[in-house]
Amino acid sequence: MVEGFKKPSIGKTMKWPLETTTLGAFPKPNYVPVRDWFDLARKTGGMNTAETTRQYSTDIGKNKNKHEKLFIRAAKEVLDIQIRAGILIPTDGEVRRENYIHYHCRHLAGFDFNKLEHRVLRDGAYETDLPAIRGKVLTSGKSYSAHDYLASQAVSSQPVKFTLPGPLTIMDTTADCFYDDRPKLNADLADTINKEVLALVDAGCKYIQVDEPLFARAVKDALDFGMEGLERCFHGVPKSVTRIVHMCCGYPDHLDDHDYKKANPSSYHDLSKSIDEADFDQVSIEDKHCCNDLNLLEKFQHKTVIFGSLAIASSRLETAEEVVERLKAALNHIDRDRLVVAPDCGLGLLPTQLAEDKLRVMCKAAAFI
Repeated sequence: MVEGFKKPSIGKTMKWPLETTTLGAFPKPNYVPVRDWFDLARKTGGMNTAETTRQYSTDIGKNKNKHEKLFIRAAKEVLDIQIRAGILIPTDGEVRRENYIHYHCRHLAGFDFNKLEHRVLRDGAYETDLPAIRGKVLTSGKSYSAHDYLASQAVSSQPVKFTLPGPLTIMDTTADCFYDDRPKLNADLADTINKEVLALVDAGCKYIQVDEPLFARAVKDALDFGMEGLERCFHGVPKSVTRIVHMCCGYPDHLDDHDYKKANPSSYHDLSKSIDEADFDQVSIEDKHCCNDLNLLEKFQHKTVIFGSLAIASSRLETAEEVVERLKAALNHIDRDRLVVAPDCGLGLLPTQLAEDKLRVMCKAAAFI
């Protein structure tokens, strides 16, 4: 149940609508001072993370005294859109970030954003130039996440969920030129995330999400040391805070890219036992793009499942009927109070109006079930 919400007085035969949430990115308003990889994908038909990484320092240096007001204005705008559509637990749309992974890394010692390293990523899905790790990874300065959360929560009528990249995913989207020891690097990154998580707890955040899409691509690493890293991220978090892990199968390069090499959704089955036993509360999986064997849901006996119900890289608008049909099928395999409805992933690749329209359809379906 969402904190601050009360169930309406309804008849005993009626059912409480399924909870709804979003998972991170949202299309940035055009006045935001920092552009992101989604902007570039919409403009050129492909994501070039190196260009947005290099451009960030220039963007953030312009009219710096006006930035905070613009970021808050943007957060309010995207939060209002989500809430208006019916979302109970929105995010700030990650409006401050040029890249949901690198934004975290910019606040750490050990990362070099000046001399990028060329790498091939995601099983060959794309290649780019990445920031490099050239020293021990450490938290540098005070928490950025608490500041960003408080600024967003102040302009939201609903509890705001805050998202952070997970250690294994950071490792895949940066170039290690220092550690040459993946478990050690994973642990050090997890410690930096944990400091941000605990700062969010102190700031009053009740929904904290760590994103680990790499688990679906790197099952062995996930099982060998990734799951331990996740639990390290949430160490010391009280039970009053909902601890969430997002595991999608990957973002395409552009809208309606049907040939993108996504992770094999069978990875969810390989990871299910460890996920269910791990010390966090909710797991977010995609379903709209991959259409899982719904017997998968029966493997989660202790976790709440955030069920991906919207295609985040398709220009086609779903119908409420198709979302309802899939949710009904899912509820044959999991308890109603352990199913939350969400898009497959963040909505940053979509035009703003289409993102809102999709959320309205999803929320209508969640209320109907």
